Amino acid sequence: MNRFAEVRTWPLLAFALLVGLQAIVLTVTLGGYAVDGWLAWVGVASLALTVLLAMAVVSTLARAQARARLAQRTMEEAIDALPASVEIFDAEDRLIAYNRRLVEIYPHMLRHFQRKCTFEDLVRESLARGGIPEARGREPEWLEERRQARGKQLTPLLQRVHDDMWLRIYESRTPSGGIVGVRMDVTDLIHEQQRLAASRAQLRATIESAANGILTLDSGGHVLEANPSCELLFGFTASELQGVHVGMLLGAASATAAPAGATPDIPLDPRSLLGQPREFTARHRSGEALHLQLAIAEVRTDTIHLYVCIVTDLTERKRQEERLRRANELLARQSTTDGLTGVGNRRLFDQLLQTEWQRAIRAGRPLALLMVDIDHFKQYNDCYGHVSGDDCLRRVATLLRSCAGRGGESVCRYGGEEFAVLLVDTDLAGAQVVAQRCLDSVRLAAIEHVGSPVRRSVSLSIGVAALIPQNGEGAHRLIQTADAALYEAKQAGRARLICQQQSA
Repeated sequence: MNRFAEVRTWPLLAFALLVGLQAIVLTVTLGGYAVDGWLAWVGVASLALTVLLAMAVVSTLARAQARARLAQRTMEEAIDALPASVEIFDAEDRLIAYNRRLVEIYPHMLRHFQRKCTFEDLVRESLARGGIPEARGREPEWLEERRQARGKQLTPLLQRVHDDMWLRIYESRTPSGGIVGVRMDVTDLIHEQQRLAASRAQLRATIESAANGILTLDSGGHVLEANPSCELLFGFTASELQGVHVGMLLGAASATAAPAGATPDIPLDPRSLLGQPREFTARHRSGEALHLQLAIAEVRTDTIHLYVCIVTDLTERKRQEERLRRANELLARQSTTDGLTGVGNRRLFDQLLQTEWQRAIRAGRPLALLMVDIDHFKQYNDCYGHVSGDDCLRRVATLLRSCAGRGGESVCRYGGEEFAVLLVDTDLAGAQVVAQRCLDSVRLAAIEHVGSPVRRSVSLSIGVAALIPQNGEGAHRLIQTADAALYEAKQAGRARLICQQQSA
């Protein structure tokens, strides 16, 4: 700035000095003083220098004016190139300058811009054309509000024009009292904000109406938000759930859901729950047990990091599954249980025999079978009737179950008054012990049987067989052997046991 000042002032100082020198020469000459030759030459020289200096000053001014015009043109071109409109008003609020973008926004106002109208006149014209939708129906009030706030807004003014354009208006007052206005087209931004707001509203409505519970967690696993379904599921309000760690809500994890290495004392880390949905047990506020499925997703951007959990209540489904399982077990038991005696039926016996036969082949272990028959049961029915006969069958079945191992599940009704007792990992000696126990148990029960030619109480005949199953032979071999032993027991006088063992 200092060098620029010297360049502009030294020609003026020199010009003043020469003018002063010429004035002295002129004074001397006009005063009638004798003028020496040298003084005349000084006058001529000073005149020449004055002319040269004047030309230099004129040239400097011309260059300065050219630079000023260039600077003004550059500034005008730069303002015209701005994506925002620029408008300049003087102290009387009259438009004195504007750029091309302002005309593009308000093409119908060009004549008024060229006439240097006041801001109020421009606004009135725009209102008259209906160019400000928010002012429709209250134009005078809106104009007064706008006039009062003119140049005083602390924040930009957002205004909709032409029904489909949004402008953000900045106004600043200059030291001389004028106002500089800048209008930026933010239509795309407003439309995006509107779409985003609509999307958020739709998402909020979806979350609020969702049947599943939805939890929003921070990066540490603490609840930020909970939808109404979560409130209903856990029995706590959303405000009560806020800040609670998700591990406190889920309680004990199921064996398949617990993260590897997790312990009950360590809160669940949301990161360990990412991936496939997992099942957890929890409790309602009332203490009711809940069975839940949790699916969790991570939301991470440059500014946020949180987790969204979808909580599905599986409690009723699990109850239904448990009821169905029990019903199936009951049906299975009924399909393999003798309806009269409560022991296994012939179907169960056939299943057990095949299963244990194959297992004995693999293990190389013995398998034994008792074929049990109630002696002279037809005479019992004839003497006491079928109702008592059914009761006798039930009592004998109960006694046999008490004598057999493995809880008595190996006792089956083979048919009529005949029972089969399958003994696993039992050789012939062990089977004989069980058979003798069955004989003694029935004898000590002393079930009256006056029609028996053997004794005055119910007795049993038992055929005992045992063998080590081999590949290539069927389980019927064991049945045939035990049945043959039973036949021998009956032929020998009944109320006894006969043992038979076949070698491999």
